Amino acid sequence: MSEFSELIKNFDKVRDYMRDFFIYGFKTRSDFQYKSLRTYDNEKRRIESWLGNLIRFDSSKKGKQIAISLDSGQLNSNPLYKAHKSKSFTDNDIRLHYFILDLLKNKTDLSVEEITDGIYDCYGVYFEPQIIRLKLKEYVSEGILLQRKSKKALLYSLSKDYPETFSSDKNGFIDAITYFSETAPFGVVGSYLLDQLNAKNDLFLYKHNFIVHTLEDHILLSLLNAMDEKCLVEIKNYGKKKNEVLIKGIPLNVFVSSQTGRRYIAMYLPSVKRFNSFRLDYIKSVEKLEVHEKYDYFKDKFEVNIAKCWGVSFGSINRTAQYEEFKMIIYIDEDKEQFILNRLKREGRNGVIERVCDNTYSYTVQVFDINEMMHWVKTFIGRIISIEGSNEHITRNFYHDINRMKKLYNKEN
Repeated sequence: MSEFSELIKNFDKVRDYMRDFFIYGFKTRSDFQYKSLRTYDNEKRRIESWLGNLIRFDSSKKGKQIAISLDSGQLNSNPLYKAHKSKSFTDNDIRLHYFILDLLKNKTDLSVEEITDGIYDCYGVYFEPQIIRLKLKEYVSEGILLQRKSKKALLYSLSKDYPETFSSDKNGFIDAITYFSETAPFGVVGSYLLDQLNAKNDLFLYKHNFIVHTLEDHILLSLLNAMDEKCLVEIKNYGKKKNEVLIKGIPLNVFVSSQTGRRYIAMYLPSVKRFNSFRLDYIKSVEKLEVHEKYDYFKDKFEVNIAKCWGVSFGSINRTAQYEEFKMIIYIDEDKEQFILNRLKREGRNGVIERVCDNTYSYTVQVFDINEMMHWVKTFIGRIISIEGSNEHITRNFYHDINRMKKLYNKEN
């Protein structure tokens, strides 16, 4: 019964390859030196079978390159959910799945021995009671079966929680799940429910749909559980160079970038006595440790510090001052460009705006990392009269970039 065989053994391996294809893209077979080439071929074929025409191939001097190429705004459902819907199983697993569910469909409160005998009587197949006991325990943990104790025996029955019973308004329920499945963390749960209801998304398209989030949702779930229980965690963090680092910290908050869609976990690191943020897609695993007795204390400190974060950075570990100072003088036509002033107030993130003179305003702010705000600052180019700040390297680079731009446009003066 080899047709029941599946090669996948853990989600991390699939996640690594799908991330490399989707996020980094255009890698050749030889670029995956941290895994065997045979493993690469197996994972590539699996991903191709899931994603079909979303796989893009190209050729270069290095060899055949592969990437996942798609327009998320044109997708009805997240194709990466298919990675969650594959799992290793044996022929016994698949047979027991249908035997147990079919047997309990018409009978309830059966013991392990009664289920063992029932499978033999109905289907002519004998399984050791211990094998069936382990499968029943697994299905209870998954919520598929209910377990209750009667005297010394454990009795099993089918759970009554299935999609058709969740709401009397089936159409409204499907609409809500359809929206949830593509917009919320752990949206794969909604995708499973739609599969059970034999429904598909024919209502919504999303301009900014960060479908890659599903590859890191199991990391997010572990971190949220640790936050809920106020526990210390140890994360295995790594970057593009695949150098793994173990980091212990107290998880405090999850950031989501509205521009890139990247998600970060903000933690307090007792070893260096400071806050830091880590990208979720760079975290390979999370181990929950003991409850931290000062969790609430560091949570309160975090709430104070977050007001000085422009994005997710808490500044360099080598910084000499607690905050960096930044000041920008810009020109705003007070008669015609009130919308610019409104934008400055709306997007300024705790900055102070003052009128210097007619059509001239100053914007000053204290942040942990000026570098994070420079992309926003540069959107005012053409209005900026001057900038200055405590981080001279950043301001010097800004003026250097402006001078280079002048030369490109042949405006030397």
